[in-house]
Formats: sequence, structure tokens, C-alpha cells
Amino acid sequence: MATGPAHRIRAGLVWAVVALVTVAPLLAAAARPLLDWREPVYIVAGFAGIVAMALLLVQPLLAAGALPGLAGRRGLRSHRCAGAAALVVVLVHVAGLWMTSPPDVIDALTFTAPTAFSA
Repeated sequence: MATGPAHRIRAGLVWAVVALVTVAPLLAAAARPLLDWREPVYIVAGFAGIVAMALLLVQPLLAAGALPGLAGRRGLRSHRCAGAAALVVVLVHVAGLWMTSPPDVIDALTFTAPTAFSA
């Protein structure tokens, strides 16, 4: 395994890109003025959905050993932990949105919509 300066720079860039791609949507969502009128449950559920999408990006990278420092067994163990975390945040997302609007959740889970254009 290479440990020279070029390898460290590349590893730092890979982690910086992963951090940017996962944190930028959270920051963009947090800056939305519409959050002022939402219930805390709705906000937590929405952010759980954003975290779930970020985990869906990171999980294949972990399984493939593409993230520096997390190759082999460490990567697979991290992949499993990310999968478990994704399951938890998806459940938080669906449960939170269910508490705020059950009909919308039913429509989303059954892929139905009350209007023709929203499908």
C-alpha cells in the first residue's frame, strides 16, 4: 500500500469529495426558509431521508473498497454498519412523515397519486 505524499493527497481529495457530496444536501435543506413553518417531526423525517440518500451513495463505495483507509474487512464491516444505519433512517423518515401526513405516505408507498400529473 502506497503511503507517499501523492497517495495522501489523493486520499484526502477522495474523502473531501465524499464529504462535500454528503454534507451539501444537508446544508442546502437546512437553509430553506420553509422549515420555519414545519413541525419538528416533519423536519427530522425530512433530514432522515437526506441522510438515507447519502448512505446509499457511500454504501457501494464501502463494499468496493473504494474509500481510502476502508478496504477489505474494514470496508465490508463499514458497509454493513452503513446498511443498518440506512435502514434505521429510512424507518425514521417513513414513520415521521406518517405522523404528519398518513395519506401522502400511503400514496408514496403504493405509487399512487390523487392527480394525474404527480405520478
